[in-house]
Amino acid sequence: MGTIYTPKQHEEVRDQRADRIGEYMGTYGGLVHLRPPGGGCEWTTAPDRIEPLKPGVDLQPADPTGAPPRPAL
Repeated sequence: MGTIYTPKQHEEVRDQRADRIGEYMGTYGGLVHLRPPGGGCEWTTAPDRIEPLKPGVDLQPADPTGAPPRPAL
């Protein structure tokens, strides 16, 4: 069993179970509480199901128009 990653509050992490990026709000009652970047409804996951974001994979520049990313050609 590996070490459980403990992010800083408000750090963005990947929830492996839901395959979503969320902002770490804290750990309460044994569950990690995350919310979508920019706000929205929080969700919970197990502490061993979160990981830091991977540069170049999870961290991609946003389009200022709000358009979804275009597939690579």
